[in-house]
Amino acid sequence: MNPPEKSAFETRLRNLQRPAQVYVLLDGQETLQQFRSLTKQLVAAGVHVLQLRDKRLTDRQLVERARLMCELTRGTPTQSIINDRPDVTVLADADGVHVGQDELTVADARAVIGPNRLVGVSTHSIEQARQAVQDGADYLGCGPTFRSQTKSFEQFPGLAFLKEGLAEIQRPAFAIGGIDAENLGQLLAIGWTRIAVSSAVIRSPDPAAAARSLITRLSAATLSDWKTSGGQECPSDGGEMRG
Repeated sequence: MNPPEKSAFETRLRNLQRPAQVYVLLDGQETLQQFRSLTKQLVAAGVHVLQLRDKRLTDRQLVERARLMCELTRGTPTQSIINDRPDVTVLADADGVHVGQDELTVADARAVIGPNRLVGVSTHSIEQARQAVQDGADYLGCGPTFRSQTKSFEQFPGLAFLKEGLAEIQRPAFAIGGIDAENLGQLLAIGWTRIAVSSAVIRSPDPAAAARSLITRLSAATLSDWKTSGGQECPSDGGEMRG
């Protein structure tokens, strides 16, 4: 890894390690213009990570939207992630790729994207979380936490999984699955302040306002933890699984 690449990778990692974060999963929308408008709104709202995930798109449509998303996030604090497609990640010059339990391994994904981009992994149990860390994942998705409008699961590890992970595994980790403004308090109650959402933001009448509201609540919870500690410690790393 040459110095500029190393610097870019270290910046990506530092951004992930901020304690209060909102990660939004986007579909490709019905038109490119709609996708552009939504992405611009979410970047302006301060969303920390955007992931493009849409199985309906052709490869050409996916690359077109991925390049547009990366163009709109480049030079901002918002990171760009592509779901399941390391090849598209490289073509679009995205910040990273996210893979599931049935997709490419971390090693195979990194063989495609190189050492200077992020690899995230979906995990549904503490055993899978441990394996993802051992495999070298840069961050984890942990869930499903609640029932989701965008994805179906037979089992819900829920808050119990998040509690296990908080005590054990050291990686930035995002709770995912059915999280919205109504149930966010359950995550805050256990000290979790990194979340991944989709419908709660992109299906809202005002996506930017919905995103800002979530960010505000997460940030307030983090600040409250810091004040409770007397300002002697860093704000809570809620959502960072510790080892």
